[in-house]
Amino acid sequence: LNAMNALRKSNTLCDVTLRVEHKDFPAHRIVLAACSDYFCAMFTSELSEKDKPCVDIQGLTASTMEILLDFVYTETVHVTVENVQELLPAACLLQLKGVKQACCEFLESQLDPSNCLGIRDFAETHNCVDLMQAAEVFSQKHFPEVVQHEEFILLNQEEVEKLIKCDEIQVDSEEPVFEAVINWVKHSKKEREASLPELLQYVRMPLLTPRYITDVIDTEPFIRCSLQCRDLVDEAKKFHLRPELRSQMQGPRTRARLDMIYVSGGFDGSRRHTSMERYDPNIDQWSMLGDMQTAREGAGLVVANGVIYCLGGYDGLNILNSVERYDPHTGHWTNVTPMATKRSGAGVALLNDHIYVVGGFDGTAHLSSVEAYNIRTDSWTTVTSMTTPRCYVGATVLRGRLYAIAGYDGNSLLSSIECYDPIIDSWEVVTSLGMQRCDAGVCVLRE
Repeated sequence: LNAMNALRKSNTLCDVTLRVEHKDFPAHRIVLAACSDYFCAMFTSELSEKDKPCVDIQGLTASTMEILLDFVYTETVHVTVENVQELLPAACLLQLKGVKQACCEFLESQLDPSNCLGIRDFAETHNCVDLMQAAEVFSQKHFPEVVQHEEFILLNQEEVEKLIKCDEIQVDSEEPVFEAVINWVKHSKKEREASLPELLQYVRMPLLTPRYITDVIDTEPFIRCSLQCRDLVDEAKKFHLRPELRSQMQGPRTRARLDMIYVSGGFDGSRRHTSMERYDPNIDQWSMLGDMQTAREGAGLVVANGVIYCLGGYDGLNILNSVERYDPHTGHWTNVTPMATKRSGAGVALLNDHIYVVGGFDGTAHLSSVEAYNIRTDSWTTVTSMTTPRCYVGATVLRGRLYAIAGYDGNSLLSSIECYDPIIDSWEVVTSLGMQRCDAGVCVLRE
């Protein structure tokens, strides 16, 4: 390649001239065609340029053409802050994948709160998918810093909305989200004030502290002048003042932005636990949360309407029918109506706003009975029992039906599976597993 490049620069054996901005670049058709689909199509199809000794190239500068030809002949390119904005579009035009990749890698290394939104748009314009995703993730991870810079202030309403409604933005609270919206509106009050009610729909004000709502939001003139904004503030206040209504108020504004993993109760070999831990995948860190009121192993854990329910289990002395609910907004556990039957090792799943508890062990017998908890009314209903008693049973929901998978009936490990239809309150036996399984993990994966 170095020898070929030397021939090019000395205009030896060159059979085509590329003219850019009135500057001529001698080259070899076969080298250009081998490295670029653009030139390959030009020189091998019936385009008019096929046999021309001189070809005009539009849409790039002479200095950029020199860099690209050096890459074609040497497979090396030096990307800088000064040339990348011209180099990437030119590489896309001439279909030089290596240069495009080098530009994308360079821009990704330059990501900063002050430029990530611009780089994201630049990447989208030139169909650089990996760079666009990297810039988007960066803007989400550094949201509080990003919104302090001009690129955010200059976004249009649709772009601001897309950013603040995202579940993945990493903030310690909704305060920087609210303040970002207000600052964006203030930058051009006359043109943007009408957008405020629409944007505030995506600020999760119920997750803000009562003090912030009263001391900051209530005193903001933009809020006080808009009935729609006041309605959203009143919703946030109601969420705090009427905790018994929170289960009916669940929606995008009351949901935490980032999913986390919760682990509650259990047995460490010597004692049962009341403690709960939470894992934040963004910082790879576990933290301790409020303790349950009762120590439990073999309990069921399920999320419904943004709160966690822990059901039944064994405290070391007794099988339990008690149920506790954890509210992440308050950090406290409260008791709700207990189950009709004491159960440990039961299967638990959420279906149609009801928590179903299937099977388990009551201290004497392995159970086939099933109960359903109505979240709105805080009440339990007994539904049709399974055909087989099952303890340590896997439970999951698929396409509106509840599946009870394998387990232990008190005598044998099971491979059988039953499917419950809540519309007709009936269980149906479906195809068994290939082997017997007890206390197995079960999940649904959408493909």
